[in-house]
Amino acid sequence: MQLLSRLAREPLVHFVLIGAVVFVAYAFLADGDEAETRDRIVVTEGRVLQLAQIFAKTWQRPPTPQELRGLLDAYIKEEVYYREAVKLGLDRDDTLIRRRMQQKMEFLSEPDEEALTADDVALQAYLDDNKKNYRVDPELAFEQVFINPKSSNGDPEKRAEEIRKAAKAGEDPAELGDPTLLPKTMPLSPLRVIQREFGDDFAELVSDAPEGKWIGPIPSPYGLHLVRVNQREDGYDPKLDDVRDAVLRDWRNLQRHEHQAEAYDKLRAKYEVVLPEPKESDPTKSDDKDDEK
Repeated sequence: MQLLSRLAREPLVHFVLIGAVVFVAYAFLADGDEAETRDRIVVTEGRVLQLAQIFAKTWQRPPTPQELRGLLDAYIKEEVYYREAVKLGLDRDDTLIRRRMQQKMEFLSEPDEEALTADDVALQAYLDDNKKNYRVDPELAFEQVFINPKSSNGDPEKRAEEIRKAAKAGEDPAELGDPTLLPKTMPLSPLRVIQREFGDDFAELVSDAPEGKWIGPIPSPYGLHLVRVNQREDGYDPKLDDVRDAVLRDWRNLQRHEHQAEAYDKLRAKYEVVLPEPKESDPTKSDDKDDEK
């Protein structure tokens, strides 16, 4: 008796009982005499619980019986309008709905976790086939002296040679050349960073320059440069353990793409697609235009 009395005071028990009563009431109404000739909207206990949970998460309390009835009424209204809209074909020409349905179908065609699990053999094979995507760029550290062709009295090559001799003689490179927003000293940086700062041609020429020697002038989109490479780290192909996470991510994406493409091909094979015939050009009209010319 004490247990029954304690349960009778629990709000959760009240909520479950109220939900069950509402569910039974709807089930009873749905089983009327006209049920066989009408579309059936079956509201399951799981749906009732889901609606109540969404309400509770939003309002931080369970719904009252009246609120729960309102949630069910809103759900049924939504379902009625949705079904009638589908019957009228209103979903067929709505781009947003079509794309949403496509997304759902693509989600359903996602491979399972087992298909997305790779061993080292598969990952190594993928890495071997895609080495260029994971290759570590060479890195360079250098100094550069900028020479503005517009400030060289028409002979930037001669001026560059004079500045190069001054740099070799020990003059401070920071005091030579023309003003520029480009960095005069580049710390050890990947080749792609140098390409972004100075351009592809500059980066390619500097990557082959000897260390510790002033060379140039080397052209860039901005002008001419005298360059001294101070440090170089060669590029290399990393081992699997060094790039495992990136390789696994890309391998899984490839498996998803291939799996979805195969699933689509199977669905596509069910349909015969009829395209409009291409319109043939009218040779008579073409001749008329030529005559007018």
